Amino acid sequence: MVLVAFLFVTIIARLIYIQIAEGSTLRIKALDQWTRDVPITGERGDIFDRNGVLLADTETLYTVYARPVSVTDKEYTSRVLGKILGVDSTALYEKMTSKVSEITVSKKVTKAEMNALMDAGVEGIYYSQNLDRKYIYGDFLTQILGFTNIDGVGQSGVEAYYDKYLKGTDGYILTETDLVGRELESNVTRYVEGSKGNSVYLTIDYAIQSFVESTVNNAFLKHNATSTACVVMNAKTGEILAMAQRPSYDLNDLPRDDIELLFSASKSALISNVYEPGSTFKVLTAAMGLDKGLIDTSYNLYCPGYRIVDGQKIKCWRTIGHGSETFAEGVQNSCNCLFMDIALKLGTENFYDGLRMFGINEKTGIDMSGEASGLTIAESAVKTVDLARMGFGQAIAVTPIELLNAAASAVNGGKLMTPYIVDKIVDNDGKVVVQNYPIVKRNTVSAATGSIMRKILESVVSEGGGKNASVPGYRIGGKTGTAQKYADGAIAQGMYVSTFLGFLPADDPEYILLFIVDEPKGGAYYGSVVAAPYAGEIFSKIVSYAGIQPDYYEEKEKFRMPDLTGTTLTEAVKTLKQLNLYYEMSGEWTEGAKVLQQIPVAGSYVTEDSIILIDVG
Repeated sequence: MVLVAFLFVTIIARLIYIQIAEGSTLRIKALDQWTRDVPITGERGDIFDRNGVLLADTETLYTVYARPVSVTDKEYTSRVLGKILGVDSTALYEKMTSKVSEITVSKKVTKAEMNALMDAGVEGIYYSQNLDRKYIYGDFLTQILGFTNIDGVGQSGVEAYYDKYLKGTDGYILTETDLVGRELESNVTRYVEGSKGNSVYLTIDYAIQSFVESTVNNAFLKHNATSTACVVMNAKTGEILAMAQRPSYDLNDLPRDDIELLFSASKSALISNVYEPGSTFKVLTAAMGLDKGLIDTSYNLYCPGYRIVDGQKIKCWRTIGHGSETFAEGVQNSCNCLFMDIALKLGTENFYDGLRMFGINEKTGIDMSGEASGLTIAESAVKTVDLARMGFGQAIAVTPIELLNAAASAVNGGKLMTPYIVDKIVDNDGKVVVQNYPIVKRNTVSAATGSIMRKILESVVSEGGGKNASVPGYRIGGKTGTAQKYADGAIAQGMYVSTFLGFLPADDPEYILLFIVDEPKGGAYYGSVVAAPYAGEIFSKIVSYAGIQPDYYEEKEKFRMPDLTGTTLTEAVKTLKQLNLYYEMSGEWTEGAKVLQQIPVAGSYVTEDSIILIDVG
């Protein structure tokens, strides 16, 4: 009796455990045995520009399957499927009559084909939903948008960074079947609807991005460059308005057979690569010197073409020197001697404090994966000669976005912003689930320093090396840059990075851009000749698009460029000055040096104040 009672209690306890503790799990297993479920992938959210221009969406496609055990008239079904889906009906009939449990009839079936299939009333057919990501403009915002893998998971760019917001919630279709998979006559198909992902709105302006894309591509082709890139940012808020680079590729046709191109062109060089900035860095050196009160606009200097620092001769880019200069003229001439003087007056501690204040060696915090930070010599290891070189942009490396953001703070009143790509994220009900706002990280320079910097940099475009970035009637500020590249620890001969950093309007900057041409070929390599004209082209389109009224009206008379080739350098310079033409020189100024070639070539139309490149030897 005790044994029977024990067994009875044990059985009761087991039944209670099965019904309560494991009931939910067992019900799921039972449902799985008696139903067939077809997953329906949740549609990925769309991506728009700041004005609602659609940049990326999802096309719904289907994969059609057949279960031969559920098909009564296999010949008819094979014939209908063949006609609607364009498959071989004979081969399909052979599969239908073989001993297979399931057949994949066709993939990438359109919605129209699915509707035709439903209207035909064929039996034993079911389907799964597939989503194909589509990028509306192909090779456009390639590095910003990024791409997804075959499963619809973001792999790069915004697609990866904001994947949890963009991905949808999966649904499924449940069909009651018997043990061999045939639908039951009493079947009630259950459809569990998925949901689409959130919509992402970028800070990018489609129109400005279009201007930048075409200009970057033109520069890449014209100069046969290793790469070209440009970023346009709102100087006041940190919103990225455009960002493009070449080489690139079509997001709808990923170069999966060229892994090197896929990986190199997938990351944004503007946030992931570091480079020696050259003269564009002088904007920060000047701002640091002014803000510390160690130098002012009344400063005068003499440039013999070099400075001797720690017993080493460090050359100015113009080896014959600029002679006597004011502070403004030194900035206009991009005189290395001026910026060596400022760096040495600052000293290592003040200089490095300034770097930290401007965010150099620090990620900007832009909402994209893969951001790098600048590289500098350890402060404790800096020698005086290193400090002098850093003053004019050598012996230091930055990311383009880091430099642009720091320079923006030098002219916007001293506010170092956090750049950002995404403006807001909106759910399917129109509710804003994420809203990004301008964030001021810290103040870098005083408002007074910013005012001086704006005026000085405006004079660089109106009177100095940045003339080619000018737009008639508009006040533009900026700084050119020409940096040598290094290979195996030594200067690589003939390899340069040509840049232009500019902003508009000069008195109250809203648009600030950085244009980079890496290793231009064909002789010209100065930033003033190679990069500045493209910046001017972009600015001219922006003012037209944004409806910015000109500050003044000016018409310059065009005339034909004279032929300087074969003349002595002295004669050529005299001619250029008489014509009010600004010149950049490639080569050494030596006695008897002659002009070997010129850009623009003889006979080209130029205007007063144009910049001419002369190659001497």
